[in-house]
This record gives sequence, structure tokens and C-alpha cells, in this order.
Amino acid sequence: MDQNRLIEEAATYIARARKLVAFTGAGVSAESGIPTFRDPGGLWDRFDPVELGGGDIFTSLFSGAKVPQAAIGFVSEMVEVLERAHPNPGHLALAELERMGILRTVITQNIDNLHREAGNTDVIEVHGNIYRLACMVCGNRFMLEREELFAMGRELVEMLRAGDIQGIIKVASRCGCGGVCRPDVVGFGEPVQDMPRAISEAQRADVLLILGTSGMVYPAAYIPEYARKAGARLVEINATGCYFQDLLEVGIVGKTGEVLPRVLERAKDLRNYSVF
Repeated sequence: MDQNRLIEEAATYIARARKLVAFTGAGVSAESGIPTFRDPGGLWDRFDPVELGGGDIFTSLFSGAKVPQAAIGFVSEMVEVLERAHPNPGHLALAELERMGILRTVITQNIDNLHREAGNTDVIEVHGNIYRLACMVCGNRFMLEREELFAMGRELVEMLRAGDIQGIIKVASRCGCGGVCRPDVVGFGEPVQDMPRAISEAQRADVLLILGTSGMVYPAAYIPEYARKAGARLVEINATGCYFQDLLEVGIVGKTGEVLPRVLERAKDLRNYSVF
């Protein structure tokens, strides 16, 4: 089936939705210039997770432990890439769907805060948020502003290059209790965040929109199954192929930032001129 026909079908499901939920992965952020972790050329293809504390790099960095050499390049690249990244047309289309009263919740595996920057207000971040800090002493969590985060990141890179462990700890001592903080993101072996609520929202959806995820990272990858078993219709848009074929009504191979705005505009037409 040609893409125009698939876009028409996807738009019809979305226009009829009373509780649309989006489930997003790294492919959405890749269109904003953020490398994926697992694809060829991604971060785990170029950096060995074992050298970075098994993926839990942030706890090891801010605990006063010896800093692995690979951490310098990893953190430097993360800071540079995230600072350049901004919401792309796919993010903005999701925000517009929320403003239209169709999209209720975004469940994302991404940590980059771009859904919130685009304008979505109910975002479940199962792998955490790089803009949020968590105190390793009292457990308090709080958000940083964009400039505050990247000023901290640049300072951290300087301390890493200088091998200044005490400087790193000082940079990270942000909590009111005096404790050292780490970015509130999920490392290997750590439990995901807000998964019960993510499952609940997926089960309450009448349409689940799957965007830019390969379905390889569990337990988040179970979200489409929860939605389908509860009766939701599933629409997938993914640049590298559709990974939930057995569950889908519509699967479109294409970039979210290119396809979703077209689906959005057609859904607007259907909402304006049709009675569902």
C-alpha cells in the first residue's frame, strides 16, 4: 500500500480517537541530532558500557570513585549533542495533537526533555530525564533549566579532563541537604520509572501511536502489547521499519518528523469536516 493511503488510514484512527496515547523511542530524538544508543554508530557502539560503570556512569562519576577514561569522551559528547538538540516537527506535531484535545499522554523512553520543550504536558519518562537531578543522600528530585544544565555539564567536562574528583563532587553538590546529585536517568540494572502508570495509560488508550522505537528495550517494549490487549488500535511510524507488525492497524515506514505532520494535517481536516 502506498504511503499516502497509509497516512489517510492513520489520520482516520487519530481523528476518531478519544484518548490517544503516544509511545516514543530513540528514533524520534535521532531526528533532532541525538544519536541512538544501540544502532550502528550509536553510543553503545562507540563506548563500552562496561568501561562506563555498566551504563550507570552517573552514580560512579558523582560518588568520588575513580573516573574511567572513557567517561570524558562520553560525557563531553552527551553535553554537546543535547545542547544542540531542539524539538523537531515530530515533537511539535505531538504537542499540537495535545492542544487539539486528542493526545492525552506521551510515554517515552527518551531522556532528553524534548517532548516537554515542544509543549506536551503529560509525559511519562520511563528511563528518566537528564534535566532532572536526584540527590544520592536524601532522594530529593528537582528540574534544572536548560542553561543551568549545560553550564553544569560544561563545568563537569572540564573537571573530568583535569581529573579533579573533588571538583566533580562540588559541581554535583546541588541539593539543599548538601548531598551530591546525579542526573535522574535509568542506568543498566536499575528499575524503570513510572512503569505502572505507563501501563495504566496504555490500557486506557483507544489508539496507541508508536513512534521511533525498535521494541528491543524491556520492560518498556511491552507497552504496545498492554494497549492491544485492552482493545486499543495501534498505529506505528518508524524510519527503520515497523517492529510491532502483529499488533498494528497501520504501519508506516518513514521519519516521524516527516510523516506525523502530514498525518496531523489530514486528521485536522477529518475532525473539521466529519462527524465521528
